Amino acid sequence: MVTGLGQFVYDEPRVVGHRIWFGVSAFSAADGSTVGRFLYRHEWPDGTLAAQGQADVTCVRVTGNVALLTAIVPEGEGTVKNHGFYVKIIDGGRMPDLIVDAQVQNGEERPPTHCLDPETDLPPGLPQRPRYPVLAGGYAVACC
Repeated sequence: MVTGLGQFVYDEPRVVGHRIWFGVSAFSAADGSTVGRFLYRHEWPDGTLAAQGQADVTCVRVTGNVALLTAIVPEGEGTVKNHGFYVKIIDGGRMPDLIVDAQVQNGEERPPTHCLDPETDLPPGLPQRPRYPVLAGGYAVACC
């Protein structure tokens, strides 16, 4: 299970200072299916809205204090049809949580719905995704 709402700030080229909010409530059911919703908000450095919406969590996997989740924006939802979020949340306990994300841009084909670790499962040639500290809010990660 993973729940919470947190904000972090990108510091990569072309997105320096972009503020990102991710909210999630998701768990794996007894039958192995995943149930959950994912909320996203992307603000430009000046605080104006770039994008926001919700996505269906299609996979969640928890190991210790680490959750991997995949969320896909449903077709017809907002302006980012078939947009995929691949997120790793590290519950820091009393320390700040950490978050790593990778996104698949919208297109005609639905992106992969299984869990991918954005630090290790990206296609060859893509740059390493950084870990960001959660600056506001936080997450709870629990197994079983």
